[in-house]
Amino acid sequence: MKSLSAILLLLATTLAFADKPTPTYQKGTITGWEKATDIRANAAAGTAMTRNKKVYSLKGADLIYKVDYCGAFEAGKFQTGQEVEFRVDGDRLYIRHDGDKEYKCKIEGTRAPDDAKPSSN
Repeated sequence: MKSLSAILLLLATTLAFADKPTPTYQKGTITGWEKATDIRANAAAGTAMTRNKKVYSLKGADLIYKVDYCGAFEAGKFQTGQEVEFRVDGDRLYIRHDGDKEYKCKIEGTRAPDDAKPSSN
């Protein structure tokens, strides 16, 4: 009976992940970074806390993304000019590394590249 339960659990888990689509990645280039400061208020305690951070610029095909809070990616595992594969999901940008792993970053903003062509409407 235990083995049947284990098989059913394995089958259910497999089916749950079978419907998950494979993410599509774009190619982009790290164009640099800048220092910034976050201020987080704690209204209940009446205090504010600051945190220094790096905000990275990642140039994709159509947009330049400003991203931060990228986990280990922020520890200097990149160089300006480095090409990366990334995907966007809501307010998060995921940078692929080591085959199938991802750094999860927060998107701080976007802008059109300086060399963007205006649309012909």
